[in-house]
Amino acid sequence: MGNPGINQSQKQVQGLVLTPQLRQSLRILQVPAAELLREISEEMAANPLLEEVEPVSSEGTDAPVSSEEAEEDGPRELSLGDDDFDALKRMKEDWDESYYEEIRSQGYTQEDEERRRHMMESATGEASLSEHLADQARTASDDPAVQEALKLLIASLDERGFVEEDLSTVALRSGQPYDAVMTAHTLLMAFDPPGIGARDLRECFLAQLRQRGRGLSTATRLITDCWEPMMGRRLEECARLLDVELDDIREALAELAKLETVPARRFSRDDNRVVTPDATVELDEDGKWKVIMDDRHVPRLRLVPAYKDMLAGQALGDKERTYILERMRQGKFLIGAIEERQRTIEKLAHIIVERQADFFEHGPSKLRPLTMTDVAKEMGVHETTVGRAAANKWMLTPHGLREFRWFFTSGVSTSDGGTVAQEGVQELIADILARENPAEPLADEAITAELRKRGVQIARRTVAKYREALGQPSAHMRRKRL
Repeated sequence: MGNPGINQSQKQVQGLVLTPQLRQSLRILQVPAAELLREISEEMAANPLLEEVEPVSSEGTDAPVSSEEAEEDGPRELSLGDDDFDALKRMKEDWDESYYEEIRSQGYTQEDEERRRHMMESATGEASLSEHLADQARTASDDPAVQEALKLLIASLDERGFVEEDLSTVALRSGQPYDAVMTAHTLLMAFDPPGIGARDLRECFLAQLRQRGRGLSTATRLITDCWEPMMGRRLEECARLLDVELDDIREALAELAKLETVPARRFSRDDNRVVTPDATVELDEDGKWKVIMDDRHVPRLRLVPAYKDMLAGQALGDKERTYILERMRQGKFLIGAIEERQRTIEKLAHIIVERQADFFEHGPSKLRPLTMTDVAKEMGVHETTVGRAAANKWMLTPHGLREFRWFFTSGVSTSDGGTVAQEGVQELIADILARENPAEPLADEAITAELRKRGVQIARRTVAKYREALGQPSAHMRRKRL
């Protein structure tokens, strides 16, 4: 029998490497048109084989990029001498194929291919909020039900980082045990960034104070016991209820002013920018909705044909020839990545128009629930690919400029057995509030009852969250004396 102990051994394993080309492809898919221009400009400055073509249609307008036209502009780069032709043929335009060919001789299996494809679809240069939270969730619990509930809650976060749905609704919709959803929410509230997963601003503030070790402070008591008078700036009432000095209340308010009201802020891009729609949706002559892609801001590139002649000649040394072949490979990959980006965005736009036809016809109140998982299955890609294609992309609709991500939302049940998107419910609440008597504003219970009359089944707590999301205070604070 051998002696037990610590042994050191060495073995060779096969791993997956996120190459610069792969990162570039993922980045090109995710960035908006303005950043894509900068990305391409930098690549053109570093690659002398790339040049921009200004295609002009017969009507004098810019023509969109197409794979067929790109091949017409650049096939001569592949028509080289025998040696160069064989070298370039091995350099696949699609990195997926070239990577597979490169490592197939090392025992590459179908399982390896699936892992590599998943990595290609899900890797990013910068972690998104969902990815940042998913990393923390992996070690948060060993319970499979809690893990699944964490995924559901992370997926349900709105742009602020709040959970808009009631936890009971999440449990019913997903079929997960309510206790697992409750446990998952408690864990999520302890994640970074502080306040993430809160169901309202009060819960967001309390989570941040707890993480700062201020759970017993005057600021915490102010939130838990004096929320309504505090929001109404009735400071003397707050001081009386808490039995503290007025200066203590002011110090507590100063502490609250330093807290984050939007937990997901640091993962959000600056919205104070000029937005260019990537797609426009309008009716065609037959009264059907059509998608028009705007490719004017996406440069059309090709490889400079003159370099083919240089490769075909005998004047180049091995070093120069290798340099040109490598730049040619990089250039072809960039052109393919740009075209794939446009095809993916266009396909996503068509699916959105098909799934959200009622919105385009009637407006936000008719927005339907839609998840990235459903769209990913229809497109035949990973769910995170849909997320990247939708990120920072905009669609000009008959009802205003909308971000692609806006069309993805969970739903609320209706009395006829259907569902309506959360944005649609908010539209209904806004309409109800616009019609109320300012002298006798509707309480959340009354709004809930009115929604039921309109066929929407929703909890009072959810109504309160949607009302706050609309920037509307409680009925007491909305009351106006006539």
